[in-house]
Amino acid sequence: MKTDFRKIMRIFLAVSVLAGCSYEETPPMTDDASTQYVLPQGEVPTPEEVAQVQAIKQAYEESINS
Repeated sequence: MKTDFRKIMRIFLAVSVLAGCSYEETPPMTDDASTQYVLPQGEVPTPEEVAQVQAIKQAYEESINS
């Protein structure tokens, strides 16, 4: 009985210690960190791609309207 209680207390203590550890979610800021973000350049779709997207959109709109 005593050994079971001690075993349970040891497990509880270990879990409490491990769960109480602090964890920094963000990495440390460095001196060379940039705050300016460069957005990627977009690509203009080809006429074939535009036609394909319009056909898919038309098929979708027909399916939800019927």
